[in-house]
Amino acid sequence: MRLAVIGHPIAHSLSPVLHEQWLRASGLFGRYEALDVAEEDLSGLFQAMRDGEWDGFNVTIPYKETVIPYLDELDLAATDAGAVNTVYKRDGKLIGTNTDGAGLVAALSPLTDWSGRVLVIGAGGAARGIISALPTRDVTITNRTMERAERLAERFGIEAKAFVDVDIARYDVIIQTTSVGMDGVHSPQSLNGLRQNTVVCDIIYRPLVTPFLKEAAKKGAIIVNGTAMFVGQGALAFEFWTGVKPDRFVGMKLIESLLEE
Repeated sequence: MRLAVIGHPIAHSLSPVLHEQWLRASGLFGRYEALDVAEEDLSGLFQAMRDGEWDGFNVTIPYKETVIPYLDELDLAATDAGAVNTVYKRDGKLIGTNTDGAGLVAALSPLTDWSGRVLVIGAGGAARGIISALPTRDVTITNRTMERAERLAERFGIEAKAFVDVDIARYDVIIQTTSVGMDGVHSPQSLNGLRQNTVVCDIIYRPLVTPFLKEAAKKGAIIVNGTAMFVGQGALAFEFWTGVKPDRFVGMKLIESLLEE
């Protein structure tokens, strides 16, 4: 079995370590590579998959939308998200899916029954994929640019609010999807009024604990770092390719150990 993650740049990716561990644990012979691909080489790469040289791809920045014309079909998850992060083959066809949102929902579901209110911070591609996978529509989206938040809110039938109008105390689950916090200094949203035991997730995993999560932890929240979505989306992709459900817990511990080094 030959698998890869494709993007540019790609050297930083932890996907090869994660998937090769799962391949070994599943007793499957194969390898998983990181391919730094130029846009003009995408066509040839997907033709190589049609020809049997590859069994599956993960797709990362900047190609999650660029790859769509090279595929035969998109499933509902990819259509709703408007982006592809996983390509697999069925009956000779290349199918695009998006496992980001479902992967995160699976990771958070042991911590919440989704009966309460959900706040999503950010209105980019990650937010779109997550909102499409949420098992509730009692969702509020907030974003620095309200126009983008309102477009997503209209698409999914949810509420949009400006940062200053968000009452943090109303929410049972808060999901931070922006890149703010990757510098280890800034936070995208004040958590004044946050209730204890609120589930607070930041999809950033470098650093493992962002300023946003540090503030949430001080207020007694249940915090979830970005490895939850990274490992969750990877596990679903692995299942599409192999039919095997990998051990997410082992995957989380592996990735966290690498990020803590």
